[in-house]
Amino acid sequence: TFQICGESQENVDAAESWIENLILKEQFENTISDELIANFDDSEIDILADLQRRKHVTIQLENHLSPPCIKISGISRDVYFVSVEVQKMVKKIKDTEEERSKAELVYNLVEWRYSASNGTFVAFDKLTNMQLEDAKLAKVKYITVKINQKKYKVDLKTLQAKDHQGKTLIFQRVQKNEAQQSIELPEHWNDMQNEWVKVVNLQPSHQEYLVVQKKFKRTCPNYTITKVK
Repeated sequence: TFQICGESQENVDAAESWIENLILKEQFENTISDELIANFDDSEIDILADLQRRKHVTIQLENHLSPPCIKISGISRDVYFVSVEVQKMVKKIKDTEEERSKAELVYNLVEWRYSASNGTFVAFDKLTNMQLEDAKLAKVKYITVKINQKKYKVDLKTLQAKDHQGKTLIFQRVQKNEAQQSIELPEHWNDMQNEWVKVVNLQPSHQEYLVVQKKFKRTCPNYTITKVK
């Protein structure tokens, strides 16, 4: 709230106009559009509300648009700060989805298990399964995992794990594709080099890129493809 005093109404009006113009010059709006914004849950919404309150900006979540977007308006420096935070939130969701996708692919090829008290073996969750497989491929000797809220140090050479009390569990690594027939892959595909998952950026001249581009343009003719991988 401003209280303006002056020698005349004319001076007061001039000062008020000057302040309003100064504020308007500092006003800025930025729009962030991304399909992943549709995946914002209550935790992300709470973060947006906290940013709006602390930084005195206006944040509009437009989930009904395609792609969904977030509009941020306020003082330029605050809009910039909030925009960076929103981009971090989007990237975090993207990284999480990519990790889950990779974990799913690894789980379709290899399953890690640990021994239970009744003599059977229990499969790990997909993320832990991926971590164990990544460690093996990287030739790491030891890795720590959680089983029933307890930490176990795993010896990937002996496939045995111990907790801090000395309790030992036996691990198994079962390849799911051992019985599958080999598949002839395209000659131009890159060598996997013992990796289970490999992300490759497709060049616009590649046939795979052109197929994706053709299908994408059918439903989204007004958008530009920045990357296909």
